[in-house]
Amino acid sequence: MDIYIKSFNRAYLLHRTIASIYHYLNDFDGRVVVLDDGTPQKYLNKIIELFTDVQIIKSPYYQQKSQDISLNKVPEKVIPANFWCDEVLKGSEYFILLEDDMWFNQPINYKDFTKDVYDLKLDMIKFLWLKNSKLISDNITKKTSHFNIVQPKVLTKNPFLFDAIFRTNKFKLGSLVVKMFDHKLELLKYYHLYMVAGGVFSKRYYENTWKNSQNKVDELANISKVLYKINDFKLGNTKQEILKTTVKFTASDIQKEKFGNSLDVFKFNYILNEAWYNNQSTHGLNFTNDISDEWIKNCCANSDIKFDVWQNWYNDIKKNYELMGCNLD
Repeated sequence: MDIYIKSFNRAYLLHRTIASIYHYLNDFDGRVVVLDDGTPQKYLNKIIELFTDVQIIKSPYYQQKSQDISLNKVPEKVIPANFWCDEVLKGSEYFILLEDDMWFNQPINYKDFTKDVYDLKLDMIKFLWLKNSKLISDNITKKTSHFNIVQPKVLTKNPFLFDAIFRTNKFKLGSLVVKMFDHKLELLKYYHLYMVAGGVFSKRYYENTWKNSQNKVDELANISKVLYKINDFKLGNTKQEILKTTVKFTASDIQKEKFGNSLDVFKFNYILNEAWYNNQSTHGLNFTNDISDEWIKNCCANSDIKFDVWQNWYNDIKKNYELMGCNLD
């Protein structure tokens, strides 16, 4: 079972993601493939030196984006969704998809784990839910040594009604639901049957959800696609979280524009990439805890990025996750 990692200009995080695979996945015998969208080549060269078995495949936008980043220009905001889909469909029937801000933190017998996935023919298995029980279904139909197999209970499994309630407000159904139910909570339940990354996918689930995404991430449109074939898919989650993620860093401001543009994301990532590349103030490979604020503070010293600007930016994002019931510690 192959592992794909979506990567963009955060080699200092990508290092941890890959290292955690080799540290925690016992008897791992699949491919590790980095799907990169613009990380400057010198950083990728170091990744290859550190992990000689890792394969790096570049998106159609790689050349222009990496050139822009090297010239301190903000690259075009285009998501390589079709590229991700095309590449994962070339590999194993079931695969793990990660992002470069995720890492394993629990040991796994990979051969037994993979056998379970194939024997059970599971189409989506969540590894990560930030200690937020609202993000996984409690309607468990079967338990195995590794997984809870679930049948999510949601407001409607009809894709037309879902679109009317949560996407278009057609016939004012969305307005009606707001009056009768906790609209945000009901929408959150749909993430029992959908995720962007952070677990196992079958090819058929991923192709159904992401094919012809027109290089953008529209999560509600993707959920609607899942609902069209929801009765065909087997869903689950690991019995405990086996991944961690960080929101201390961002690759771009596409998803976080509402938190303001006070932090120069590309300059910030350049500073951290350079510190990692030159082995300066190294954060090490701590799989238990996230990268420390102290390391970030040391990297920002004598730079154009003020530590307190980053700190305020991070606290706003963290607060937003906590309001949804997530625990980032």
